[in-house]
Formats: sequence, C-alpha cells, structure tokens
Amino acid sequence: MNVISRRKFLTAASLTTIAVAASGISGKMPPQKQSLMHVVYYWLKNPDNDADKQKLIEGLHELVTVKQIKYHHIGIPQKFVADDPLKNYHVSLLMVFDESGDIDVYHKDPIHQKFVAECGQLWSKTIKFDSLGV
Repeated sequence: MNVISRRKFLTAASLTTIAVAASGISGKMPPQKQSLMHVVYYWLKNPDNDADKQKLIEGLHELVTVKQIKYHHIGIPQKFVADDPLKNYHVSLLMVFDESGDIDVYHKDPIHQKFVAECGQLWSKTIKFDSLGV
C-alpha cells in the first residue's frame, strides 16, 4: 500500500492547481463553492507502448462526455528530472463537478463503466484526489 504524506499530497494538489490555472480547463471556470475537483493519475502497465497510451487518452476523451462533468483537463507530465514518485505518472485527468454528489452519478454512468471495461487493463496503478471548493 502506498502511503502519501500530507506534504506530498499538498504539493501534488498545488501543482495540479497551478497546471489548471496555467493551461486552462475546457469550458468556463467553475463556481467555487461546493464544486468537486476529482484528479486521477494513471501509471501504465506498459509505459513504452505508445498504442496503450493513446488508447487510454482516447478513452479519457470519451469518458469526459459524461454529462455530470462540467470541466476537464487530460494531460501528460511535463518533462523534468525528479525523485518524487508522484511525478512519474503517465497520464492525468482532472474533472470538475458542480457538486459532490455528481461523482456518484458519474461512477454509475454507462460511459464510465465502458471506459473501465475497455481501458482498465492498461494501467497498473492510479492515485485519485478529490477536493471540495470552499
């Protein structure tokens, strides 16, 4: 089991926020209060296989069509040298929901179920972070 320190979590969350601000999210900026930000980092089973990476990215582009997702960003890590294991992911996904209950509906949506069925074998690990707007 991977245990993550509070400092590493806050660093990852801060980097995500900076990345979103720098690159923009699809659509208008979300309302601050009660919105839920859901971030997923994917580690591929076969990181050198470009076809697997492309299949995951294509699957994510279809996944974000779930109507509860108001804003999204699909990305890959910026090239850099770092020992931090949180920075060696292969693909990332950021989604914003209007309210926290929307993620439960999203998880049950057939588009999400199809994504997991078709792409779930591509990754070896995921790390997910959720935060509510204040």
